[in-house]
Amino acid sequence: MLPKITTAIAVFGFLSLQSQAQLNVQSGATFFMQSGAQVTVQGDVQNAGTLNNDGSLRVQGNYTNTGTYTAVGTAGVLEMYGTGNANLAPGSSAIANLTINKTAATDIVTLTASTTVNNGLTLTQGVLTTNPTVTPAVALISPAATPYTFAAGKEVIGSVRRTGWANGTARVFNQPNMLVTTNAGTAPTDLTVTMIPNGDPAQAEREVKRKFSFAYTGGTGFTADVRYPYIASELNTNTEANLVPWALVSSEWNSRTTNITRNTGSDWVNTTAIPAADLLQEWKLADPNYTMNVTANLRGSWTGAAMSTTLNSAGYLPLAQPYNDAAFNNYNGGETVAAGFFAANPTIVDWVLIELRKPSNGLPGDANFSSLIGRKVGFLRSNGTVVGLDGTTALSFDINKQGASYVLVKHRNHLPVMSNQLPSNATGSFTNNFTTLAGLYDNAALTSDPAQLLPSSVLYGLWAGNPNRDFIINNGDVGLVRSNANTSVTGYSYGDVNMDGIVNNGDLGLTRANANTAAQTHTNRSANNRPNVEPKSHIPSN
Repeated sequence: MLPKITTAIAVFGFLSLQSQAQLNVQSGATFFMQSGAQVTVQGDVQNAGTLNNDGSLRVQGNYTNTGTYTAVGTAGVLEMYGTGNANLAPGSSAIANLTINKTAATDIVTLTASTTVNNGLTLTQGVLTTNPTVTPAVALISPAATPYTFAAGKEVIGSVRRTGWANGTARVFNQPNMLVTTNAGTAPTDLTVTMIPNGDPAQAEREVKRKFSFAYTGGTGFTADVRYPYIASELNTNTEANLVPWALVSSEWNSRTTNITRNTGSDWVNTTAIPAADLLQEWKLADPNYTMNVTANLRGSWTGAAMSTTLNSAGYLPLAQPYNDAAFNNYNGGETVAAGFFAANPTIVDWVLIELRKPSNGLPGDANFSSLIGRKVGFLRSNGTVVGLDGTTALSFDINKQGASYVLVKHRNHLPVMSNQLPSNATGSFTNNFTTLAGLYDNAALTSDPAQLLPSSVLYGLWAGNPNRDFIINNGDVGLVRSNANTSVTGYSYGDVNMDGIVNNGDLGLTRANANTAAQTHTNRSANNRPNVEPKSHIPSN
């Protein structure tokens, strides 16, 4: 145990005192440190009296104040230095200047109670934490204009509160890139940021391993510009160049994809104009780009073992996506490919549209278009895989909500299909096989199966024969195909149901057969099967 210096009255002027002792200022005692003086204590400092620090008090152990700690003007530095972990308990006194300068990067200084630092914080080495998971009410508190100085890579873990807040100026919180600016409305009187590096945001979703939350007092109608920092080791499979902020609203993560700037060199993401109410949610960073590992077949192009690529080899596939149509909710992603693309990718069958839907109640019957959280066109290959615009890798696109969702596959003259609810995951992917009934959402109110059994196969494919795109195969489709067949329409046509580049009796026969098909046997409605059922899309709304 270190020896203890107990004082009644002590005055230190222009000198430096270093001791391995503990410093104990008892109740009623006064310890003066004049400007230019330095006292170094390798043990603990306990002040129950008056400690007047106009110089520099360096403490290697714990600092506990239950008395009065004072400093004059900008003078007076309390420095937590040396090896080992230490606690800082400021009592009711503010600290003029606080320096954290531990020996090792892993040495921790823990604020055991909210600590006010009025003139300046310097974090040179070690860790400064408010221990937010154990003592969430503890905060480092400073006036909004108080300068914070950080060595490279240093940051405060936990809660930092800025008081005397005003609109229009970016203020530093936990580290140089943890910035908040408020604008418009009435500014709050104070604003708190809680940042937990290597934290685990709520729910098991895709996320950078860092948590953010905000609180404020007063203020109405303002907006906030926020810069969110991170470090590379927290990326957790997320692509850094794609990161956006997400807010947890009513237990659902929502992405913020507009007004975003990024700096992958300095590791931050910035967004602007967050409404005051939204600022109060939990926030995180994550990549919104999710991969759709989807397999599906089209009955129309089925040849017995795979799908035909005749439209591709004949040069009929358009270079621009074909789904900007009211039947497909006017999808207008603007995707195009260059001349020669299809020749270089001969296994492509056709363009398809993939959607992801997430109804708020999670029920498939409510997975209508209003629950859409992302969609994109891609290409269906002859082996049933769906790929992106490079013709090779799985299709991916940005989504605006996280959580269990439903994947849809749409084609221009086949009935669309929807998966059962698929769980979300931290890797940012959804996987579904639409070639089996088990992989298809089945509306029990409909008699036809959601897809049709393919000839000479145990696999299923999307129902062929819906060229009028009303999501039910009936005489309207038969009439359209007959009209096209009578004029021998060729090329890329809705009426070309079997996708061989010409509308003829083959298309008419397939469409008529499907319009008059008997329902496939299915366990959940085997007693309800009836012949001559018009196949209908099982999707709640298209």
